[in-house]
Order: sequence, then structure tokens, then C-alpha cells
Amino acid sequence: MLVFKKNIYEKNNCPNPENGIQHHLDPYDFIFRSLTTDREIFNGLQQLPQQESQNHFNTLFPHASRFGSVSLLNTFSRSLLEGLVSRNQWYSMNAYHMTYLFDSLHGTYEEYSYLETEERKEMFPDLQGEIIDFDHFLDNYFFGTAFLMNAERYNNMSAEEKKHLKLTDPCLFGVVNRLIPDGEETQCKASSETPYSS
Repeated sequence: MLVFKKNIYEKNNCPNPENGIQHHLDPYDFIFRSLTTDREIFNGLQQLPQQESQNHFNTLFPHASRFGSVSLLNTFSRSLLEGLVSRNQWYSMNAYHMTYLFDSLHGTYEEYSYLETEERKEMFPDLQGEIIDFDHFLDNYFFGTAFLMNAERYNNMSAEEKKHLKLTDPCLFGVVNRLIPDGEETQCKASSETPYSS
């Protein structure tokens, strides 16, 4: 199970006014759909000539492709999908994972946005063809989007500013500065404890 700002595994049957128009968007389904679609995308990318594959990859994953190769993000995709469906272990993601997931979800959001109402209903029936408020989704489930920050801005911030803004993920520097993650940074951190209070 992947750790987000709010628990995506908790089914809330009561519409929550705090969630506004998105009370019908099941976050688990949205993430699952994005990650399973990515499995097909990566399979397709591996069938293409390298330059063509790289061009499609850069378009589909505009932020994550700055630090990761097709092979690396394919591994991220696989491990995040496995973590999402695993029900016996919690996994915390770092800025590298969140950047990839942002690109993945944004791709699904864009695909959905361009569909006709009936096609939208097929993709996410619970939404009844309504729009997805992607920013609202990010506010509810992502701890932040600092991984999208300009490198110059981030690098010129003092340690105190970063701490005050809660920019404490040790991988954030690498993401912002387009550094390839090392072995440990590619792994989600496992925890047997529930990260949400009851």
C-alpha cells in the first residue's frame, strides 16, 4: 500500500463537502488506471527504435524523463503498481517516485479531459462524465509538488527556508537538479506500521 497525504485505501461512502466536485473520483482507481496504462506504454516504448522511443518518453513523462531513463521509469512503474496493490505492507515514496507518479497521473487526466462525455463515463464511471480537478486531487493526496520547482530557485534557498517550507525530502535535490537516482533512491521505503491515525 502506498502512503499518500490521505489514505487512498479508505473507502469513504459519504460525500465530503471538503472534496468539492471530486467526491466521486476514487483516488485508488485513478492511480491504478494510470499505473496500469503505463505498463502498456512502457511495453510499447520497448518495441520502438531508440530515438523514437526516447521522443515519446520525453513527451509522456516530461518531468521524470529529466532524471530517469525508459528502463529506470519502467522499474518505477512496476514497483509502484506492485506497492499500490500490496495489502500487507505500507510503502513511502520519495520525490523521484512522486515526480514519476505526477507525470503518470497528469497523462491520465489529459487523456480523460479530451474525451467526449460518454467516453469519460466509460473510463471513470463514478465521475459521470464530470471534469477531474487535477489541482484539487494533488492538494488532497500529494504532500506537495516541490519536485516541479525550478532548480535555480531551489538551489538559492537557504536551509532555513527549505525547512520552513517542508522541503525536507532528501531526494528533492536530486530531482530538481536532474540527478540520476542511486539504488537506494529508486526503492520505496517499507513500513509495517499504519501511517494514518484512526
